[in-house]
Amino acid sequence: MLEMFSGLRHLLAAVALMAAGAAGAQTPATAPIPVEAFFSPAKLWDADLSPSGRWLAALTAAPGRRVGFTMIDLEGKEASRFIEASPKDDVNWFHWVSDDWLVFSLRSPADRSTARLGSGLLALKRDGSSSRLLISREFENEDPFSKRRYLEPDHYYIGLGAPGSTDVIVGQAIYDVRNEYSHTTPKLLNVATGASRSLLDGAPRADSWDLDAQGRARVARHTKGGITTTWWADKAGNWKEISKAPVYEQPFIAEFVENDDSLVVSTVDAGGFTELRRFDFASGKPAKTAVVTTPGFSGNADVIRERGTGAVLGMQLSTDAVTPFWTSPLMQELQAKVDAKFPGSVNILQCSVCESAQAIVVFTYSDTDPGSYVLWRPKENKWQLLGEVRPDIDPRRMAPLEFHRTKARDGRDLPVWVTLPLTAQGASPKRLPVVVLVHGGPYLRGRDWRWGAEAQFLASRGYVVVEPEFRGSRGYGVDHQRAGWKQWGLAMQDDISDALRFAVAQGWADGSKACIMGGSYGGYSALMGLVKDPDQYRCGIAFAAVSDPRFLYDFHWSDESQGAREYDLPVVLGDKVKDAAILAAGSAVEQAGRVKAPLLLVHGGRDRRVPIENAERMLDALRKNNKQVDWVVYPEEGHGFFFPENRYDYYRKVEAFLAKHLK
Repeated sequence: MLEMFSGLRHLLAAVALMAAGAAGAQTPATAPIPVEAFFSPAKLWDADLSPSGRWLAALTAAPGRRVGFTMIDLEGKEASRFIEASPKDDVNWFHWVSDDWLVFSLRSPADRSTARLGSGLLALKRDGSSSRLLISREFENEDPFSKRRYLEPDHYYIGLGAPGSTDVIVGQAIYDVRNEYSHTTPKLLNVATGASRSLLDGAPRADSWDLDAQGRARVARHTKGGITTTWWADKAGNWKEISKAPVYEQPFIAEFVENDDSLVVSTVDAGGFTELRRFDFASGKPAKTAVVTTPGFSGNADVIRERGTGAVLGMQLSTDAVTPFWTSPLMQELQAKVDAKFPGSVNILQCSVCESAQAIVVFTYSDTDPGSYVLWRPKENKWQLLGEVRPDIDPRRMAPLEFHRTKARDGRDLPVWVTLPLTAQGASPKRLPVVVLVHGGPYLRGRDWRWGAEAQFLASRGYVVVEPEFRGSRGYGVDHQRAGWKQWGLAMQDDISDALRFAVAQGWADGSKACIMGGSYGGYSALMGLVKDPDQYRCGIAFAAVSDPRFLYDFHWSDESQGAREYDLPVVLGDKVKDAAILAAGSAVEQAGRVKAPLLLVHGGRDRRVPIENAERMLDALRKNNKQVDWVVYPEEGHGFFFPENRYDYYRKVEAFLAKHLK
């Protein structure tokens, strides 16, 4: 049966939460919500059941402790315990391998050294009695002659091994003599012993690997010279090529291996939107009939499997919100019951032995609620709150997020997200100062329907927040994304202006009190907004901003790979020689004299993605033209905020800057 998902979930959720927002507006806030409430680390990060469903592990931030594991015996035979993985590190993510073992990685929020750290991998026994380093995090100070019982930091986690085993699959990134990435070698790693062995056995040289339910590598991909090759392996491990095409002209993308040894791939329809099809190995092409479509949207399908058998129960699709799609009738029934319990929310079900689940973990969230984890026992119909992700956030004081589609000046579809402060709710919307918040990437999706810290913070300060999914953004069709190629500072920037004009035309925003803000590409867009439309904005805020697209080719101390410079940038950004005029037109540095509005220019001293020289050259150009610019450097930060105190300081500066120029 053909299943369609066109974003109806958002419409239902918006109705319920508009009512909640209006109720919240009737209760005046006594004081602004502190910056820390929006941008501090979450209190509850994740919760998941062990393979048997008996044990629950949750990532929690205990008072005065690092982020660690809270272990709960759902049968009540053992007392719950908190396990801190390290006195100075936080657990970043985890996966159950068996009922006795978990694997996890760490992050070091207090580490101010310049030492390079990898993601690493560790194993922990459920009762905390034993742990093991599987992959080191430290790239330096490794003794090549030491008898290490762990893998080097050029390894990383790929997925679980066969059900019932204590194996995981890891990959080793191989680099050539120029220190450019070459390929990945997959390995089988036993978490209990630390023993590893190669899984090559005739497999092709590849960059990425997809596993089946038994932990076997079944799909391999390799990109070289701008060409991507995809291989498929049968159960016996015999590999054959099934696709070879330029990177941006793939006829299909392998998504997952289904229960019956078939391969599910994604293709695009005539409108450029995602369709899922089974691959026909006889014809060497995707089947003619789609099994799932997502009109109006494009994105990956994340498979959901039964842990014990590996059977595919469904998938999570990306429309305007994350949308669970179950092929299992029982899971459809369970989802319906959860949705009735938490109407107007996105409800994600997590279970181990799903078809006979004694317990299910539900993650429920919305545009105004960062989310909660709830334990549900279906047979007894008992519900237990495990915890809130951000207990300091009161959903009644959060602003509803609305999804709209309008038209750009050339008639192209333009998706726009709008967050209206509670003071703007009602039949007669009040025109308020507006912040145009531009996402980074730029060839990524900006957001979906969920609580967002930055937009909610700005709305709490009384600003309408407009977030355009300008052409080039992913998630709204291949045509929409490709329309952004070679359009930095051109049609992409026009879309951002058109989104602002849409909000003004609706009566929400005061077009005479507008500021443009963003980070990375969003920071570049903030600079170009002030350059291209100097009378449109009262101010701009640019963090970690590219100031000239040509710098992406020139700054070789950036972490951009040589392959990206040779094969990706010429397609999506422009050929440095053939498209020189286009690239020059997108240079904010060369056009700094056109800027009229004050600018808050912020950069991290250790940024390797967009080196700080971008900001320094922009600063020099602005000062030479006697422009008003507030210059802020965070010496220890990279391409984003790693240290909470710097994040708080930045948003306090943002708050003061906006208040000065918009209010």
